Amino acid sequence: MTDTTRHRDVAREVFWRLEELRTRGHETYMHHARRLEDYYLGGGRQWRAQDRRAVEEEGRPAHEVNVCLQAINAAAGYQIQNRVDMAYQPKGGRADEAQAKVLSKVIKHALENTDYRYAETDCFMDGIIQQRGYLDIRMDYSDNEEGEPRIITLDPMDVLPDADAKGYDPDSWADCTTTRWLTAFEIEQHYGRAAAQEIVGSSRNYCDTDNWWTDVGVRREGFASMPPSYAMSVGYYGTEGPWRRYRIVDRQANEYQPTLVARWPTGDLRIVEGLPSEHLAWLIDQGVYVTRRRMRRVRWQVCAPEVCLYDQLSPYEHITVVPYYPYFRRGRTIGMLDNAVNVQDILNKFISQYAHIVNASANGGWQGEANALANMTDEQFTEDGAQTGLVLLRKPNTQPFQKIEPNQPPTGIEKMIEFAAGHMQAVTAINESLNGQGGADMSGVAIQARQYAAQQALGVTLDNLGRTRKLVSTRMRKLVQRFMGGPRIIRISEPDPYGVDRRVPLQLNMPQEDGTILNDLTLGEYDVTVTEQPYTVTFDNSQFEQLRTMVKEMGVPIPHHLIVKASTLANKSEIADALREAEGKADPVAEAEAALKQAQARLAHNKAVSAAVETQFSALRTAEIISTIPQTAAIADALLRSAGFEDQDAAPIVPSAPAGYPPGSVDHAENTYPLTPDNPDRGLRTGLTATPEALTA
Repeated sequence: MTDTTRHRDVAREVFWRLEELRTRGHETYMHHARRLEDYYLGGGRQWRAQDRRAVEEEGRPAHEVNVCLQAINAAAGYQIQNRVDMAYQPKGGRADEAQAKVLSKVIKHALENTDYRYAETDCFMDGIIQQRGYLDIRMDYSDNEEGEPRIITLDPMDVLPDADAKGYDPDSWADCTTTRWLTAFEIEQHYGRAAAQEIVGSSRNYCDTDNWWTDVGVRREGFASMPPSYAMSVGYYGTEGPWRRYRIVDRQANEYQPTLVARWPTGDLRIVEGLPSEHLAWLIDQGVYVTRRRMRRVRWQVCAPEVCLYDQLSPYEHITVVPYYPYFRRGRTIGMLDNAVNVQDILNKFISQYAHIVNASANGGWQGEANALANMTDEQFTEDGAQTGLVLLRKPNTQPFQKIEPNQPPTGIEKMIEFAAGHMQAVTAINESLNGQGGADMSGVAIQARQYAAQQALGVTLDNLGRTRKLVSTRMRKLVQRFMGGPRIIRISEPDPYGVDRRVPLQLNMPQEDGTILNDLTLGEYDVTVTEQPYTVTFDNSQFEQLRTMVKEMGVPIPHHLIVKASTLANKSEIADALREAEGKADPVAEAEAALKQAQARLAHNKAVSAAVETQFSALRTAEIISTIPQTAAIADALLRSAGFEDQDAAPIVPSAPAGYPPGSVDHAENTYPLTPDNPDRGLRTGLTATPEALTA
């Protein structure tokens, strides 16, 4: 078999698979997804053309009150206000905390560089509106020769998952097919000039231009209307020239093949198929065992009608498509609007009917005698009777005309409108609380509490969003570890102590003089923790309010510069620095108050020491008396009990002198106060050079 024949057979196989997936449910899905998008956009799109035509032919209005838009925007608003935060933790191998932090910073930088926040919002909107959302994650070399991860959002009607799959993760699918429309210039850029010329020539012979506008497929829309894009008879659209677009089918299939893998001493396995021989030799020198092992690989095929552009094993470990399904049950998907369509139709129909009744009842008509008017004929009155300011001149002896009272709108219509509006909140899980609506007497804290409680109704939708984020984080880590292993310097965004982002350089995979590699991203196994962080302004406002409450109501002594740091002021860094410098300077009043408190503390301590010394001296004098006159112990014990003294150890309060203790002598004139002499008389004369009698002589 020649290469041309083999490539043609591969292209036909890919298109046969595309046709199989289309006929086994994808075409039905596309019709339904288109209608769901019309219900979200509104603007007259919710009425089918034939229904609107029938209603207007009967003279009735076809009004549209789009409540689907509000429900979808409320759910999307929650996703926008709560951004993803991916933190990696060491799991095994040579991974450690420091490397995990570096990896987290690198992937955060990659997500910011590829505008992941906007891609995720588009994917989330596709999911809740059209049941399915898809991201595509791969390396991009258009802006950096060493490659950078790129994440884009795919049109869910362009992605055809495995029709027999039941799992959420594409690793459990047999294949995934994506269709694209590229110009000849784009094909030349990606696959070469020869491929572009072959596709242009093949499409002229293969396509039936008479079937551009057949009912096969679904009419697509971009910034302008496009022909049906899934008809197998169409391989291009547009007039011949540089802007004609050609169908390119991208198919990725999981298969198992013997693959060259590297086994680190720690047990980590990495696919090294296709790496340069120099890299493999370096791995072997480092003690890494390189062998072949049967591994799951991805077969990547890119084809146009009758032309195969690419048919090789993918350099990626996973299918590059990552899905998001708001509600998923073993291959069956729905969004937020699937159950809201009938409710929206009921609301539109009854509101239109109510408007028709009100319009018809504006002028109920007239009743009176024929040929009774002098200023107009009966035919003229029939035509002009509904005009404002109409003047009627009756002929003599005729009865006045009477205005017919119009019928009131049935109360059942009003009840149905109320029922449909209330039921819309139930089927979309979006109520007034989630929209932040509350009574005039409700505080902001109470409204926030109700919003948090209402978010539980979106639990499944948000949990599946977390599952998609987990898939994204895993694939991002593998892209970084496999394709960003060379030395490079990136500039990451790091918040300073005041929360202001600063751009700082970060070296990656840099060889050191001792043979080690600084910030080696290629080694180690990591777990990822995916969390949500509120939008910066909302988060800062919440932190600021909590600090203000702690200071004002709880009296917590929080430094002022820390409070300013949590604010949203544009120049909060300068203000906080000035406050911190002011807080560091000496305050004379504060110093005096501190010195006074220290003096008072020393005085209290000295008084306590003095009292303790007096107590000890009194105890010693008491012991001396008891040893001299043992009979006083019982008397002292009785006196202390009578005064209410509480003993701190075993009774009695005043023990008797121990047996064999030598008796002493006591001078009863002595004073037991330690600050005065024992004998007042002797103390009075101590230090005098003359007696009182001599002083008076």
